Amino acid sequence: LGKTREAMRTITHKARRDPKTIVYTEGTHPKILRAAAEVVEERIAKPVLLGNLERIRTAALENDVPLDGITLVDPLRSENRERYAEQLFALRRRKGVTKEFAGHLILDPNVFGAMMVKLGEADGLISGVSQHYPDTIRPLLQIIGSRKDVPRVAGIMIITFRNKTYFLADATMNVEPDADCLADIAILTSQLARRFNVTPRVAMLSFSNFGS
Repeated sequence: LGKTREAMRTITHKARRDPKTIVYTEGTHPKILRAAAEVVEERIAKPVLLGNLERIRTAALENDVPLDGITLVDPLRSENRERYAEQLFALRRRKGVTKEFAGHLILDPNVFGAMMVKLGEADGLISGVSQHYPDTIRPLLQIIGSRKDVPRVAGIMIITFRNKTYFLADATMNVEPDADCLADIAILTSQLARRFNVTPRVAMLSFSNFGS
């Protein structure tokens, strides 16, 4: 219990010293609204909610969530819409994205949010509460991409119990990993654990899909 609390306390203190701008693509979702409000209360980040402004305010009112300290952005009416679309076109035109299609794609909150991160106008993005995983991850891979010094992308879930923290990888990205892939995932996960001040102990589980 002490180690887990200490790790979480360290993370919170680091976040408060330099609060990052985090964009939430599902701005009307009750869980996202509550999370953003808690982030403001804890002073650990600067949340940005994407979506129709009227719908966000209505959802916040219905769920009794204050919007103080939270930035609201509607991709449809944003002053950055055209600039982001131009940047998206420049980034994806070799993949068949036309200017017109880029203007359409940028209205997708996942695409809009990914461009905010790509251009340094947000530090991180949270999405996927109510959407299919591929629809969430695809724009991130296409626009933000992966680090240049890593061989692959891995999905990692962090689960914290009263006395332990688990980093579970990879149940989302690499469906049928070979030995090299498993080794890369283990190394990447260990590196992430250390960033959370957790000393990693790696265990490999057998691959199975609903009892197969």
